[in-house]
Amino acid sequence: MLSQVHGLRGGSRKTWSASDDPSHFWPKEWLPTEPRFRHVRIHSYGYNADWGEKKGSVLNVHDFGSALLGDVNTSPYIRDTTSACILARHDPNFKDLASRFHSIYFLATPHRGADSAQLLNRMLKASMAFNAKDYVNDLIPNSGAIQAINDDFRHIFQDLQLWSFYETVKTNLGVSQALIVEKDSAILGLPEERVQLLNADHRHVCKFNDKADSNYITLRNAFISTIDQIEKEWLTSTRDEYQETMRTLAGYLGQRDMPDNDLANLLDRQMEGTCEWFTNDTEYSAWRAGLDDVPKLLWLSGKPATGKSTLAAHVVRQLYDSNLECSYFFFKHGDKTRSSVAALLRSFAYQMASTNPQVRAGILSMHESGVIIDADDERTLWRSVFLARIFRSDFHQPYFWIIDALDECTDFGCFLPMLTKIDKKIPLRVLVTSRPSSTIHTLLLQEKLQTLTKEVNVESSYEDIRIVLEANTRFLPIDDPAACKRLITRILDKSNGCFLWASLVLKELETTHSEQQIQEVLDSVPSEMDSLYTRILDNMAMVPRNQKLAQAILRWTVCAVRPLSVEELKEAIRLDLEEVVPRLERTVESVCGHLIHVDRYSRVQLVHETVRAFLIKDGLASDFAVDRIREHSRLAEVCLQYLSSDELKSSRHRRRGSAARIAKRSVFADYATVYFSEHIVRSSSSNDSQVIALNSFFATNILTWIEIVALGGNLYFLTQTAKNLKAYMERRAKYRSPLGQQVHSVGSWVNDLIHVVTTFGKSLLLSPSSIHFLIPPVCPRNSIIYNQYREYPRCLEIVGQPELEWDDRLSCITFSERKVLAIACRDSRFAVGLSNGQVVLYHTSTCQEAGELVHGKDAVRFLEFGCTNALLASAGRRRIVLWDIGAKTQLWATILSHGILALDFNEDDTLLMATTIANYSTFWIVGDGQELEKLSVFDVEEDAPSAYQRPPTHAQICGELSLLAVGYRQRPINIWDLEDRVFIGQFHKSAPDVYPGPLLVAMAFNPNPDMNLIASSYTDGDLVTFDPWNQRQHAITEANAQVLAASSDGATLATGDGSGTIQIFDFETLRLLYRSTAYECDIRAIAFASNNVRFFDIRGDHCNVWEPSAIVRQTDDEDGSSEYCSEGVVPEVETVGSNSWDNSRLITAMVAIAGDCFFCGLENGSIAVYDARSGQQAQELYSHATKTAIMLLEWNHHENVLASTDRSSRFQVRKISRMTSGTWVAERPLLDQSTDQVIRQILLDSNGNKLLISTLLSDHIWDVEGRQRAHRRTDDRRSWRWVDCSPSTQKLLHIVDGEIKCFAWESLEECSIPVSFRITLRDCSYPPIASLMMSSQGSAICAYFREPPGNQSQARLRLWSSSSSRSLQDQSVKDLANFDTVAREVKAIIGFYKMLLLFLDQNGWVCSVNADNKSREKAYTRHFFVPYSWHCNGELIFAVSARGSVAMARKDGIAVFHRGLDFDERIVLNDHEDARAPQTEPHWRSPVLENHVDSPRLTDHWDRE
Repeated sequence: MLSQVHGLRGGSRKTWSASDDPSHFWPKEWLPTEPRFRHVRIHSYGYNADWGEKKGSVLNVHDFGSALLGDVNTSPYIRDTTSACILARHDPNFKDLASRFHSIYFLATPHRGADSAQLLNRMLKASMAFNAKDYVNDLIPNSGAIQAINDDFRHIFQDLQLWSFYETVKTNLGVSQALIVEKDSAILGLPEERVQLLNADHRHVCKFNDKADSNYITLRNAFISTIDQIEKEWLTSTRDEYQETMRTLAGYLGQRDMPDNDLANLLDRQMEGTCEWFTNDTEYSAWRAGLDDVPKLLWLSGKPATGKSTLAAHVVRQLYDSNLECSYFFFKHGDKTRSSVAALLRSFAYQMASTNPQVRAGILSMHESGVIIDADDERTLWRSVFLARIFRSDFHQPYFWIIDALDECTDFGCFLPMLTKIDKKIPLRVLVTSRPSSTIHTLLLQEKLQTLTKEVNVESSYEDIRIVLEANTRFLPIDDPAACKRLITRILDKSNGCFLWASLVLKELETTHSEQQIQEVLDSVPSEMDSLYTRILDNMAMVPRNQKLAQAILRWTVCAVRPLSVEELKEAIRLDLEEVVPRLERTVESVCGHLIHVDRYSRVQLVHETVRAFLIKDGLASDFAVDRIREHSRLAEVCLQYLSSDELKSSRHRRRGSAARIAKRSVFADYATVYFSEHIVRSSSSNDSQVIALNSFFATNILTWIEIVALGGNLYFLTQTAKNLKAYMERRAKYRSPLGQQVHSVGSWVNDLIHVVTTFGKSLLLSPSSIHFLIPPVCPRNSIIYNQYREYPRCLEIVGQPELEWDDRLSCITFSERKVLAIACRDSRFAVGLSNGQVVLYHTSTCQEAGELVHGKDAVRFLEFGCTNALLASAGRRRIVLWDIGAKTQLWATILSHGILALDFNEDDTLLMATTIANYSTFWIVGDGQELEKLSVFDVEEDAPSAYQRPPTHAQICGELSLLAVGYRQRPINIWDLEDRVFIGQFHKSAPDVYPGPLLVAMAFNPNPDMNLIASSYTDGDLVTFDPWNQRQHAITEANAQVLAASSDGATLATGDGSGTIQIFDFETLRLLYRSTAYECDIRAIAFASNNVRFFDIRGDHCNVWEPSAIVRQTDDEDGSSEYCSEGVVPEVETVGSNSWDNSRLITAMVAIAGDCFFCGLENGSIAVYDARSGQQAQELYSHATKTAIMLLEWNHHENVLASTDRSSRFQVRKISRMTSGTWVAERPLLDQSTDQVIRQILLDSNGNKLLISTLLSDHIWDVEGRQRAHRRTDDRRSWRWVDCSPSTQKLLHIVDGEIKCFAWESLEECSIPVSFRITLRDCSYPPIASLMMSSQGSAICAYFREPPGNQSQARLRLWSSSSSRSLQDQSVKDLANFDTVAREVKAIIGFYKMLLLFLDQNGWVCSVNADNKSREKAYTRHFFVPYSWHCNGELIFAVSARGSVAMARKDGIAVFHRGLDFDERIVLNDHEDARAPQTEPHWRSPVLENHVDSPRLTDHWDRE
C-alpha cells in the first residue's frame, strides 16, 4: 500500500497534479497501469494545511501526524495492509500498524527546516488579513518540533527503508528565485539512506506532464525497487504458506487444471496489432469503465473460427496490463474438464481466491469447517461459494469475468439466470463470447438481463486476417510486392472472414515452391470449411502408410476427455497400435493434415472445434470419420489394458508407505487412472469384452488404483467412476442378462466403491495405503472387497460383530424423553428441533454435536438455515427466533398472532418469510427484524372474483425460486410469486371442480429452476409432480408419502411414510431408486445435506443419518452425448431391510482380564464373558437384578476380584475363578450393597480388599467383608476422578475441579504432606476431567480433560511420571508431558497397553502416545481406524487386552481388533500448530499471469479535505 501525504497549502489531488486535467493526477491515472503496481493499493491523504486561510490555527505538525495515524488505523481500506507515521512506534495501541511500515519517500522535505518558513511566519504575523499558524512555526530551522522529530526518528529508523529526494531547480518567488528546501535539509544523513536528485523546483518535484517525464520515471523506479524488496521478503516468509493454502483449495474445489494454458496458447498465436479494433471500441471502453448507463454484461458473438477466443484472450491481457483483476475461462466442447458451468465456477472460485485474501479465507473456512460441496453441482457451488462467501467479500475496484465459447458449455442455460442474483453493488463485469445463438438471446430476454451486444463482423475479421497474412507471406515463394498484395487480397476474399480457413490455406501454401503452384492451390481449395476438411482428409488418404497412425491420433484427440500431452499420446499409441513414434511432436501435424496441432504446453489439440464436429458427423464418408461409440470402446480397452498391467501392481508389504509402494508410473497413468470410466460410459453396453476387461482390472489392481486416486487428495474420481460404471451396467442389462460371475463381480465392485468413499473417505485420504491392509478387514463380510482381499498377509483382523452387508444408515442420534419435531441442514451444520424447545446443532460430516440453542418453552416445529450456515431461524407454533449460530446468539425474535405453516429465507438472506393459517405471508428484514407489508394468500377460485377465507392446511415456501404453494382441504394447490407478490395459478390433481377428492398430505419444491417442478402427495397414495407456472401434471406414481424432501440439486426426491419406510425417487421422472423398510416408526421430516447424497430423517425420539449408494448416480446431463440415452433401461429397485439386534443385551460396560477374555456388563443386568479370539460370548457369569443395566465394572487381576454396579446404584464384589476346562465361575458376593445416590465411579485397591464408591455428594470406602471403613461428604463437584497410586503407598490420587490431592485408602483422609496444587493453562478455567487412569505397570498416570460437546478447543491431555506418584511424600506431582494439541482431536480415551496410552481421535483412528517418552518429544502414533458408523453416536466403550487387542462394544456384542497396533504412522506435533497428518499435494498449477499474489491490488483515493 502506497500512501501519499502532501505539504503546506497542498491537497490530496492538487499537490500531485500538474494541471486541473484529471489525467495529470498520476497516482490514480498512471501508477495503477504500471505492470509492477498490480498488487499495490494507492491512497492520497488530505488535511487542512492552507496557511493562506484568514482564520488562525493552533494545529502543529504533531497534530497532523496524530490525525494521519488515527485515520490510517480506522480506515476500512488501509488498516489491514499498511502502517502509518512514526508516532505509531511510540503508541502501544498501534504496535501492529507500526510494524507494517516498510519505506518512507521524502520529496524535498525540510528535515532541518526551511528559511522560507521563517520568512512566511514573519509575513503572517505582520499581515492584517492572515493569522499565524503554529505548523508554519514548526518548520523554522532548528525549531523545537523539528529537533524532537529528528531525535526520535534516529531511534526507530533502523528497520525502515529511507528515500530522500532533493530539488535542484530554484523556485520563482516573483522578485527572486531560490531553493525552498536546501539539499542538506532534504537529506537525513542516516545510514543506508538512499539519496536522489529531481530535476525540478519545489513546486514540481511531484507534478509531471506525462509518463515520459524523467522525474516521474525516477520516482516510479524507486517505488518499484521497494515493491521488489517487499515481494522478495514475502516470497521468503509466506510463499510456502500461500502455496499450501492454494493446494488445499485446489483439492477442496476439485480444481485440477487452470485455464492459463489456453490463455498462453491463444496469446502465442495472436499477432501484434490484431484485436485492437475491439478494445478501442467506444462501447467496450464504456463497459470496461463501468459507466452507469452501460450494462455490466457484454455479449460478443461471431461465426465459427472468426477469432472470438483470441479476442477474449486479448481482453484478458489488456486487463492485466492495466492492473485490473479478472478471471477467465475457455469452454471446450467434448472436454469434460472444460464444458460445464460447475467447471467454470470452480475455476473462478480458485482464481479469485488466489488474488483476494478475503475470498481465500472464506473458502478455506468452508474446508476447515467440513462443508461438503458437490463439485459437479453448479447450483450448490453458486449458492455456497459465490453468494455466501465470494460476493460477501470487499471489492474496492472492478472485477472482470471473461468467458469464451459459452455455447460450447453443455448446460449454459443455468448460468445466465445466476447473473441476475448478483447484488448490483458488486463491481463485477462479465464478457461472454459465443456463436450467434437464439437460445442465448431468448435467455437474456427471459431473465431481463441488460446486455451490451457486440458482433464480430466480416469487416473486423478482414483487418486482423490481413495482419496475419502480411506477417506470414514472407515464407511463400513470391518476391514481387505487388503479387504478394494480390495474393493477400485473394485469400481475404475467399476466407469470408474465417481465421481458420485462412490459416489452413496458408499452411498448405507454405508447401508450394512457385507462384504457379500457389495459384493451383487457390483455384482448387474450396471456400466452405466442410469442403476444405473433406479435401484435407482425401489428401491424408493418399498416404496409406500413415493411415493407421492418423486414425489413432484423431481417435485419441477427438474422444479424449481432456487434451493429451505429446508424451501421453505416444504411450497411448504404443498401447493402441503397438507402435512407437519417437518424434510424434514433429509429425503429428503433417500426418493429420494440420487438423491437429501441438500447443506451447505440448498438448495435442484440434485446431478448432469445428474439426471435431466435422469428424463425428453422421454419414461422413471417410476412413478418418470418428464413430464415437466405437472409438470410446477402443479407448476404454486401452486404458483397462494399462490398469491391469504388471506396471500397476505393487508390493503387498505393509511396512512400505504409499510413496514407496507407488513406483514411477507411465506418463499415461494419470489419464488412464482418472478417465477410463468416462470412456466406458460413452461406449456400447453390448460389448462383452469390456466387462471381461473390467473384471480383470478389479481382480488384480483395483486396490492400487484406489490408493493412487487417494494420493491425489480428492476422492471425487472414485465416486465419478462408480457413477459411470453404475450407469454402464444398468444400460447393459438391455443387451445381456445380468447373470454371470463377471457381471456380478463388476456390479459388486461398483457398489463397494461407493461405500468405500462414503464410509472410509476421510481415513483413506489420511492414509492412502490403508486400502490394502486396514480397510478390507472392516468391510462387510458379504462385500467383494472383503472376500477378495481378506487373505492379505498379516493384515488387520476383526472378530466378533462383523457386518454382513453395507449399512446405509450411518448413525442414529437419540434424544431421551424428548421428541424430534424439526430438522434442517446447510453446508457444514445440521440442526434438530426438540419438543422441549431446544435446538441442537451438529457437524454434517461427523455428526458430532456443535452446540445448543434454547428457542423457548414451546416445541420447535420449524428450522431453516440461511444461504450460509451462519443464520438459523427456529419457530414454534407462533414464535420465531433468528440466530447467529457462529456466535450462538439470538439476533431477534417475534411472535405471530396465528399458527405458522411454512418458513424460509429468500435467496440472498435479506428476508425471512413465513406463511400462517390466517392466509398471510409475512416478511421480515433479516438485519433488524423489521416487519414489512404482508401478502394475502387467500384461496382463489379461478372463475370468480370472490375469495375463500378458509384456513390453509399446508404451505411450502421456496426462497431460492421466490415461490409459495398453499394447500386447502378439498381445494386445489394455489401458487404465488413472492418476488412480484402475484397469484400464478392453481393445480388440480383431478379435473377442475371435481371435489371431494383425495386430501393433500405434503408438498416439496424442486429447488432447481431448470426443472420447474413441485411434488405433492395425497391420501390416496399418489405422488404427483407438476409445473408451478402452467399447473400441468408432469408425472405420477404411488408412494403413500407423508413427508417430502428434495435434494439441493433437484435430482432426488425423498419420501417417508407412517410405517417408517423411506423411498428415493428421481424427481423429474418419479422413477423409484431406493427403498428402506429398516425401522418402523412414523417419519416426521427429511432433510438433505449439501452433497445431495447424505440425508437425515427424524422419527420418534431420534434422528437417522443415511447415505445410500443408490443416490450416487449419473444424471442425464453428465453424459455429453445424446446417442447414449437411447440405451437407457430402468434398473432394479434396491430395497434395504432392517438390521436387528437384541436391545436387552446391549453392552453397557466392559473390562479386560488376564488371558483372552473380556467381562461385559449388559443392559439386562447380567455380566457375560466374551472370548477375545472369536469376539463371541462364551458364557454368562452372574446377574444383578433383571432388566437393570450394569453401569460400571472394575477388575483386580492380582486377586481375581470383580466389582460391578447397576443402574439402581447396587454394587457387588465377587471372586472370579477359572476352571481347568476354561469355564469361569463367580463365587458368592463378598460385598452386596446399594446407595441412594447415582454411582459415578468405583475403584478397587491394589490388594482387592477395599472398594471406593464415589457419588456426586460423597465418597465411601467399603471392605470385602461388607463394612464401610470410611466416608467423606463433598460439596457439589463439577468434575472429579480417583486413581489408585500403587500397593506400596496405599494412597489415592484425586483430581477435582483442576486440583490434584492425595488421600489415604484406609481413612479417606487427605495426606498430611501437602502435595496438591492447581494446574493452570494459559490463564483459562480448567475443563472438566473426563478420564483418569494408570498404566498396567503402574508407571504412568493419564488425565484427559475436555469441555462439553461442541467445544474441544480447551481439551487437555496430561501424562505424569511414576516417580511423582509413588513418592508423594518427597515431591509434588509433576508433568511428564502435555499433549494439548492432540487432546483437541481426542474423541475417547481407550486405555493403556504397556506404556502406550491408546485413544480414539475425531476421525475414528486408534492412536497412541508413548508414556515412556524419554526424549519428551511431542508425538503420537496412528495405528488403525474404526468405521464411522461404529463410533458416531452414543457412549463409546473400549477395553485393551494384555496382548494389545482392542475391543469395542457394538450393539449386543463386541468387535475385537487384532494386530491393529502393528500398524503405525508417527505424527510429530508442533507446540504452536495443530496436529497435521502427512498430506499429499493435489495436482495443480497457478494461473499464468499470477506468480506470487498475497493481496488484491486496490487503487483508492482517500481525501479528508
